[in-house]
Amino acid sequence: MNKLISTPLGILVTLALSAPTHASLYNAVVAQDGSGDYKTIQEALKNAPQNDSLYTIYIKNGTYNEKLEIERPNLYLIGESQADTVITATTASGTVKDDGSTWGTTGSRTVNINADHFSARNLTIANGFNFPANQEKADDDPTKIKSTQAVALLISKSGNHAQFKNVSLEGYQDTLYIKSPMNYFDQSKISGHVDFIFGYGGALIENSQIISRDRNDVSEGNTYGYITAPATNIEQPYGFVFKNCQLNKESPDIPENSFALGRPWHPTTTFEDGRYADPNAIGHTAFINCHIDDHIYGWDKMSGKDINQNTIWFYPEDSRFWEYHNKGKGAVNDSNAYRPQLSDQQTKQYSNSNILDGWTPDISLPENSKLQGEVLNAAMQFPATVEVIDSVGQKVISLTDKKGRYIADISKMTLPLVASVNDHSGVSCLKSDERRSLCMSAIITDVKPGETSVGNINPFTDVMVSGLANAVGIDGPQQLVAKGYVPALPLAEFEKARSHFQQAFSDQFQRGNLDELDNLSPESYPAKFSKTMKNLTDKVLHNRGYTTSTGLASSTTLTDLAFHPILNVESNPKYQFETDQLEQVAHQVKAASTRVFLVGDSTVSNYEQDVYPRMGWGQAFDLQYSSRHLAIVNAARSGRSSRDFINGRWLSSIEPYVKPGDYLFIEFSHNDEKCNGANGERGPIDVANLCTYPNSADGKPQYPKMKPHYSFQHSLERYLAFAKKHKMQPVLLTGTARAKTVDGEYGAPINPSQHITKQNSGNGYAFFGSYTQTVIDTAQKHNIPLIDMQAESIRLGDTAGSAWSDIWLVVDPEQYPYYEGRTGSIDKPDTTHFQEYGANALTQVVVEHIKTEPKLRKLAREL
Repeated sequence: MNKLISTPLGILVTLALSAPTHASLYNAVVAQDGSGDYKTIQEALKNAPQNDSLYTIYIKNGTYNEKLEIERPNLYLIGESQADTVITATTASGTVKDDGSTWGTTGSRTVNINADHFSARNLTIANGFNFPANQEKADDDPTKIKSTQAVALLISKSGNHAQFKNVSLEGYQDTLYIKSPMNYFDQSKISGHVDFIFGYGGALIENSQIISRDRNDVSEGNTYGYITAPATNIEQPYGFVFKNCQLNKESPDIPENSFALGRPWHPTTTFEDGRYADPNAIGHTAFINCHIDDHIYGWDKMSGKDINQNTIWFYPEDSRFWEYHNKGKGAVNDSNAYRPQLSDQQTKQYSNSNILDGWTPDISLPENSKLQGEVLNAAMQFPATVEVIDSVGQKVISLTDKKGRYIADISKMTLPLVASVNDHSGVSCLKSDERRSLCMSAIITDVKPGETSVGNINPFTDVMVSGLANAVGIDGPQQLVAKGYVPALPLAEFEKARSHFQQAFSDQFQRGNLDELDNLSPESYPAKFSKTMKNLTDKVLHNRGYTTSTGLASSTTLTDLAFHPILNVESNPKYQFETDQLEQVAHQVKAASTRVFLVGDSTVSNYEQDVYPRMGWGQAFDLQYSSRHLAIVNAARSGRSSRDFINGRWLSSIEPYVKPGDYLFIEFSHNDEKCNGANGERGPIDVANLCTYPNSADGKPQYPKMKPHYSFQHSLERYLAFAKKHKMQPVLLTGTARAKTVDGEYGAPINPSQHITKQNSGNGYAFFGSYTQTVIDTAQKHNIPLIDMQAESIRLGDTAGSAWSDIWLVVDPEQYPYYEGRTGSIDKPDTTHFQEYGANALTQVVVEHIKTEPKLRKLAREL
């Protein structure tokens, strides 16, 4: 499919976009509250494409009272959670229909799979027929139903190769009815009492709970029920095979020896010579390596009809009933009845490949499935830990080698996967109250079952995970990883994220053929593109943002080496940069004879094109003065305090590029002031992550006992130590002023008393004082050049008078639509941040001070 797309620079590009299918990502959402695409599952099924393409429906929590017919192949249902996403109906075999007939066993089903390759996970399918209440009714009660078979799930003859994981099937009699040759269940629950797994089809059931339910209608000493009732045809080698399952009882009140493992069902069948029990239904059931509770007594017989409709009995000894290495109180022992055991030699015939006869279910990846990839990030330390999580909460951990390469065994895991890497250079990937580790992630949606698949991790894969996380209301990739499982994710957002990467970088992969470029994705590129990918990652700086309401790492940020953003502000961001920008900026940063590195907060930082005319003065400084010989590297970040800037790894991101003779301009204050611990839920978060305390009135550092890093002066001195270590010339700057009068009104004349904290009625401040004076004190103590940005910004505002709004961010949304309803508009002035005019004016202030400062004479010559 050819699609016309517009880059951020307005250049029209035509790309051949492939349309791969990723069954583990959803196409449509069902939600009863109307928040999805459909309110009912039936409506979603009705609107699914009428073809054989893979189609995945995500079902949000709720009880869906629906009888479903699955008539299209390759359908995948994903529930929000097993316990709370429930599909149910209340029909028993003897329930009377509107026309006076009854539903019958087959018709009683809640869900009927009548097409191949159906999949489901994380949901419950129940038949809500109330068997206990029905049995309590008197025999002469006309509402009492005599035929109590009530099927939750029917897999019809045409529904072969259905697969289920983390699914609960709930019923009483005849819960699961299987007619098709072979199906697969893993990590699921199946509950009932009479013949609750039955039919003439087949299933491999692994790692699941088989729960026998209590009854109130059985006399003491009588049988409560039977787990299986197979009617496997003699020509069919496998019926129901249980491996590594738990055979539990619903209640401790269920007596010992009250349930059978199964009984042989010979369904009444019409033949040429009459109608009678099928003699070819030689049932097959095997329990292998299962744990069996004490309610199990072995196998049992079952009756049928002969050609004359007389009752005849079929016995376990004439069936294919087997066990092997089962454990628990209900497993075989000397006192048990007929319990045939497989020999070690016989169990070799029970490999999954034999049972499944060449079919490979992928809802649980088969043995020998591996994920192999390379981690690309020049700032990371190796070896690093790689953690892979799947959609049902399984986790594997691997370790990279010294070059960042890893391999992980993902057998039995369920797509999609998220692979995350942590270099342990800090305390946490998620928190920044202490030094944060360098961490990245990748989403893996397609693998080769039973083989080794590619799962690379790099800054661009982290961008994709960030976009997908945002799409489902999760604040960034690390918060997704912290959930411990991969939630349901939308296919459309994945394809959008991948197309953004292709649009931005496909021209870098000139050696690729058309198919490789169509399917180019940063997590799965072929090995021949490894050098190109490393070259790309070496030209970008990767990090994660910060959420003020939680104090946790948020969405992925990506810039060039001069910290120009290369992602726009959309939740699933597009790339924004000019042709050859990454190469040119990398060369400039490394080759310029004079370099100025700026660290600070949002009043200094660079901004995306989307939010223009908002601009930090550092951005204006770069735009006006960067040249072939002078590189202005504006590493300032919005929302950062002097402490968090270090813990969040922003300072360390410039370390590989600094060299003797460079300049380090340091401006913090705004976010360091967030020390009001009494400020609701956010107060303690701010104190833990952002706060530093100013010096006392007599100029002494203030901080809690044994926590000098909470001192603003100490924090600033860490930057001075960084500069000294790298033989840089530091410059301290006070924080810019807010455009507020002494009465707290917007505008000028501007209050001259700023960046001062005072104790409040809630005693929220452990210490308080002047941040501006602390910067001045620190500069004087260490004989460091100082630029008083507070005083200079006040002067600019007072001089402008009523035109102060041309300096700070106060713009008309009709001219700049981004600001409609946002802070920075005429109705919601932003008195902290600047627009382009103000940023340019402050840049000139900085340049004037540079030119008058003897220690900055060399720099002044470049301006």
